[in-house]
Amino acid sequence: MKTIMIKKSSGKVVPYDEGRIRSTLERSGADQEVINTVVKKVNSSLKPKITTDEIRTIIREELKKASPAAGARYMLRSALARLGPAGFNFEKYVASILTAYGYETELPFELQGACVSHEVDVTAQKDGRRMFIEAKFRNNFNDSVNIKDTMATWSRYLDLIEGSKIDLCPHFDEAWIVTNARFTEHALKYGHCKNMVMIGWNHPKERTFARMVDLSALYPLTIIEDLTDHEISAFAKNKYTLCREITDEKIPEIAKKTKISQKRVKEIYNQCKLIIAE
Repeated sequence: MKTIMIKKSSGKVVPYDEGRIRSTLERSGADQEVINTVVKKVNSSLKPKITTDEIRTIIREELKKASPAAGARYMLRSALARLGPAGFNFEKYVASILTAYGYETELPFELQGACVSHEVDVTAQKDGRRMFIEAKFRNNFNDSVNIKDTMATWSRYLDLIEGSKIDLCPHFDEAWIVTNARFTEHALKYGHCKNMVMIGWNHPKERTFARMVDLSALYPLTIIEDLTDHEISAFAKNKYTLCREITDEKIPEIAKKTKISQKRVKEIYNQCKLIIAE
């Protein structure tokens, strides 16, 4: 088959890679029969310089028909992008993920360094080590965490290290940046030079942000595509961030807190249960 060039959201034109589509679909939990059906549909719809957004739309529509739960998981990145505008707390979401991986987490808001005070997103402890974590939320797929962000995080970390020496704040052993976006090449180069932990959408390969979510089924509630703005706001106000938090509670209690009908809460509950279970 002749090589088809596709246009990425950044404007860059690259060869179409069927293997990458298959890998993404496998991550969504779709079985091989569904994967083959979706790939066949995508291949038959290819045209010169088709955009990645058009391809994603085809995949989403085919998955919704064949496997609603896999379709929802496929839309994880879009669900994460809805966290900010929806009023959810990305820092809390990051803390929830790390808690599921055995870390003790806190959201201290502000700590005093040697020179100035710093807004701190998340702190975590595990195996006798304490981590200073900046959670960088981006609601635009094309945005990234750049070297200025990385250098600023490192500078804050060093001031807190100095502050801990004079008992102004706890001692930290590691500096982390966790983001739903990508890192620029220079940001990664600087961060790795300083031995920072850099966790982004596609970095590092063995523990990307998306993979951490998948492995522990820590899907945000915004992964339910048909949630209305009113429902999203009601859940956010009552500190429901994860699908797992919905399935861990009784439907009448959720309905009472959110003032959403029990019938609708049950629908959302069942969707969450399906997404987590498959």
